[in-house]
Amino acid sequence: METKFSAFFVLFFVLIIAISSYYLKNEVIREFSSNEQKLTGAPEFFLKNFSSKQTKKDGSLKFIFSGNEMKSFKHADITKVKFPIFKKFENNIEHSLIVSENADIINKGDQIILKDNVTLTRFPTKTRKQLKLFTSELNIFPNDDYVSSSQPIKIVQEPNIEINGVGMIYNKTENTFKILKKVTVYYEKPKK
Repeated sequence: METKFSAFFVLFFVLIIAISSYYLKNEVIREFSSNEQKLTGAPEFFLKNFSSKQTKKDGSLKFIFSGNEMKSFKHADITKVKFPIFKKFENNIEHSLIVSENADIINKGDQIILKDNVTLTRFPTKTRKQLKLFTSELNIFPNDDYVSSSQPIKIVQEPNIEINGVGMIYNKTENTFKILKKVTVYYEKPKK
């Protein structure tokens, strides 16, 4: 009888340990998941009214990237920017300006995706008139001098040219600008 009682007590004790272990394991997993979700929703760091400059090897200014607010999310490898401004320079003179409402910086700054009411302005020079490009999304690859979009675009070149299309690629290295499809051009002959 005593052997049966000892066996029953050991079995009962093992059952209590097994149930307790199962419960504790589930609680730890649930708590870990809850903490991980809280961490992934918050930015790793944020900045207000920031400005960042990049120079070429010779020390001349290449571009300035600034914005009202920056939030970096390390877990997603993305940085979100509110009201970004991208200023491109050539020979230390401001060549173009790109503004939008939002931007995503990915691949540690190798790609900047400007979104929502994007306007690119290329300033006039002695040989070229001012040009403006309007779209909803523009991808900038600042280290490669490459800009692209898959969205509808509108280009206005002073004084009287308007070009519409879908998608574009600008490659400064190859000195090419392509509109990918559905291209329409409006030209108004200047009045004499």
